[in-house]
Amino acid sequence: MASRSLQILLVSPRADFLCRNDEFAAYVADSREMKTILHWWSGAGAALHTIAGLTPREHAVTIVDENYERLDLEDHWDLVGITAMTQQALRAYELAQEFRRKGSYVVMGGIHASVLPEEAAERVDTVFAGEAEITWPQFLRDFLSGAPRRIYRQSENACVDMPAIPLPRYDLIGKYPYPVVWVQTTRGCPHDCEFCAASTVYGRQYKHKAVEQVVAEIREVRKHWRFSQIGFADDNMFVNRAYSRQLVEEFKKLNFAWLAQSDISIARDEEFLASLHEAGCRIVLIGFESVNKDNMRGLNRNHWKERMFDHYPEYIDTIQRHGIGIYGSFILGLEEDTADSVGSTIDFINENNIMGAQITILTPFPGSRLRDRLEREGRIVTSDWKWYTGLNSVILHRNLTQEMLESGLMRIYRSIYNPESYRRRAAYFRGICRELVEAQEA
Repeated sequence: MASRSLQILLVSPRADFLCRNDEFAAYVADSREMKTILHWWSGAGAALHTIAGLTPREHAVTIVDENYERLDLEDHWDLVGITAMTQQALRAYELAQEFRRKGSYVVMGGIHASVLPEEAAERVDTVFAGEAEITWPQFLRDFLSGAPRRIYRQSENACVDMPAIPLPRYDLIGKYPYPVVWVQTTRGCPHDCEFCAASTVYGRQYKHKAVEQVVAEIREVRKHWRFSQIGFADDNMFVNRAYSRQLVEEFKKLNFAWLAQSDISIARDEEFLASLHEAGCRIVLIGFESVNKDNMRGLNRNHWKERMFDHYPEYIDTIQRHGIGIYGSFILGLEEDTADSVGSTIDFINENNIMGAQITILTPFPGSRLRDRLEREGRIVTSDWKWYTGLNSVILHRNLTQEMLESGLMRIYRSIYNPESYRRRAAYFRGICRELVEAQEA
């Protein structure tokens, strides 16, 4: 069959990224601090503009982010590609049904389709399970020849060669005023936590793009967003320290502020921390998970976080003294949590002057070992994906009711983001800034 030009639509479905709870919504609406947090932690995932970059230029590609723009369902497209996290899945299926009814061929990828490909395949024409750098070009060839497959699995192909990935099409999403634009430099994480599905999607191999490739992406981002911050979407950015040092040295030449996700081991390398700050790193998101050491047992197979636990206060202080604020990630509802865990979490965040925190309720996301275990134990309340926000309780906990989990979450957020505690942490960081400036002048 002769090649033809396709009209392709790529969609990020709208989602409720907040708790489905009227009290929580009202709190966020009245909280300047929470609105600031949500503003800075929003932005586009890396999927759609990466797929667009993999698409030959003879095809016309349009990207629509439903969280920023209304999607016109009356338009006709040859191909509609949808990416979705679990909480977006139901909306993704609604869109798929509508576009298929109008004659478009609908495909779906993203983390939800990757871990539940058979479910997705009942609602769309083709599913991509796992990374799509190899399978998307193969699908386009198959589609144009009239023989597309039902499911394309990355696991059936060679490992993705990240340095060979083309420049993502940031130009196609430059129309959106994202406060943070996310760039991906690495994939994989060695810790394999029970609640995380990253290993299912990316495999266990830690891999990365070429340094010059990342630099080119940053330059491209800055062409389209002059005032947005750059965030790195890697699950654990600095695992390969030799590569990280090369990357950071190049970042120093670019003069931009950025944020990243890392494990806490960076605290053991103060020379590297100084380089991070010099290169513009101002925030790292670190998964502490819990302030109860008993929760760390079995959390990841190599017991790494359990070994790190006793060093948390020391390492937090070391990182933040280098001018890099920590956003701590905590989970409420791990096995050993009790009613006292709420107050303990508040105290830990305040006493260690953590810049900010992301607290979620333990959620058995598809593809995680946690979901497998809780299914065996009969402790999953619902698999209605609209409740999988991370801020709603969908499990039966041994010590805490669902109401206690959700009200406890509210209590933590109200406590750490009230004006008084926020001002106290702000004063702490002003002191650090003064010390850094004085040291530099000296």
